[in-house]
Parts: sequence; C-alpha cells; structure tokens
Amino acid sequence: MSDPLSGRKPATVDVVFAPDLVPFADLTEKVVVAIDILRATSTITTALANGAASVTPVLTPAEAFSAAKRQANTLCCGERKGRKVDGFSLGNSPREFTPENIANKHLVTTTTNGTRTIRACLAAKHLLLGSFLNRLAVVKFIQDAKSDVVFVCAGRVGQFCTEDSVFAGACLSFLSSWQLSDAAKTALLLYQHHQADLLTMLKQCDHGRYLVSIDLAEDLDFCAQVDLYPIVPQMIDGRIRQKTIDT
Repeated sequence: MSDPLSGRKPATVDVVFAPDLVPFADLTEKVVVAIDILRATSTITTALANGAASVTPVLTPAEAFSAAKRQANTLCCGERKGRKVDGFSLGNSPREFTPENIANKHLVTTTTNGTRTIRACLAAKHLLLGSFLNRLAVVKFIQDAKSDVVFVCAGRVGQFCTEDSVFAGACLSFLSSWQLSDAAKTALLLYQHHQADLLTMLKQCDHGRYLVSIDLAEDLDFCAQVDLYPIVPQMIDGRIRQKTIDT
C-alpha cells in the first residue's frame, strides 16, 4: 500500500539468516547490511575507525597473498577456525587492529564466514557492514537512504547464528514502523529478548563459546560494545572504506 501523502510505497526491511539464502533474496537497488558480529564486521569496522586506508575482502588465503603482492603498504589479515592464518600479519581479533598496527595501510582479509557473506552481497545498491560497534551509524545511513533494506547474517558455517540476528533486530528496533518481513519481525523479537545483556548473549551463543575455548574471550567483551564508532564501512569498487556518519 502506498503512502497517500507521498504516493510512495513504504520502505521494506528483510533479514536473510545465512549467506546460502542470499540467492533467494532480491538485493538489487537496496541497502544491504552484511553482519558477522564474531568477528569480521566488528574487526573491519574497528580497522577503518583506527585509520586503515581500505579493506579488501577475499575468499581464500591464496587470494589474499596475491592481492597483497599487487599493492605496496598492504597487510594480509584473517582467520581459519578462529586463528590467524599462517603467514598473515594479523588475525581476525578487533583488538589487534590498533592505529599502531594498521593506520594508513591497505588490508586484505579472508575469514571463514564474514568475507564470504560480504562477497555474496555485491549486487546491492549500497553494501554496508554492521556491528554493535557502529549500530547507530548504520541505522542513520538507512534512515537517510529511505530505501528498501536487507540485513544479511553471516551465520556460522552456513547455519543460523544468534548474534548476527540479534544485531539485525537491534537496528530494527529503530525501524519498527517500516514494513517488516516475517524474518525481520523474528530478528526484532530476538533482540528484545537479549537487549538487556548483549555480552551474556555472545558468551552463550555457539561461536562465542568456541572463541572462549580458544582463549579469545576478550573479543566478546570488545564486540559487545554498542555505538563505539560513528562510521559505516561501505563497499565501493571492490574495497571497503569508511563513511563518517553524523549521529
């Protein structure tokens, strides 16, 4: 139904709970928010906030090494099974991406779930990265765009995960007057259930428990912070750069 005053249809919001479902969603001409709370989108957001010049997501370590050879001042970053890839400068912990380590450098990154999801969303009109660290900035971008929106969760090894869906719901709590799909309504309910204690949610979810088991519990504390950075990472011409948002 169109708005009788503007003649426009209300903007719609959908949530895709795993990257394997992306082929069943229409991303064209839409704002798409890729989400991998633990940890790719949290880490990329932190890297850009701390001065990285750009981040290029690739699918494999071999692609990362090859891309780094083609440009000076480039670091390979990322993980497999949560741990830094052999030969890479940095892993996938946001705590590693300090200004001292990455300011003014180009980063090439590959992760188990996050970079695969980002690459699956290239049909979007605007492809953004979301995390609790930059939640309000993402919401502001969406509100200003006045466009249909799809949140795409990285999940875990192709499966549903709680933390990405809760983040989608955290954004939807600001967009509840928009036209929500059933999946979006479900994500909003998940957020409402967990909003009082996001850190406990991260500690109890499957991937959070795995990160604790490999001595990366501090990453959960970091990724649970809300609205730390007023930036939106945005994919432009194959690289992710930051857009500063006035929140």
